[in-house]
Amino acid sequence: MKRNEIEKYCKFCEEAKTLSDPDTMLCSKYGVVSAGHACRRFRYDPLKREPKRAKKEVELEYVEV
Repeated sequence: MKRNEIEKYCKFCEEAKTLSDPDTMLCSKYGVVSAGHACRRFRYDPLKREPKRAKKEVELEYVEV
């Protein structure tokens, strides 16, 4: 991902930790916030992103009978 394509949400920030509810984060700067919260203190943590699954390509073979 390019730097300008990163979604600046708390769920991807180094400053935020997940609480028991995945939609609620504990920010070291702002306290309890929603996972969609964004602020200027955002620092991207690549380990928090879940990559999209790769599409599995199916190969078919033609068999003459």
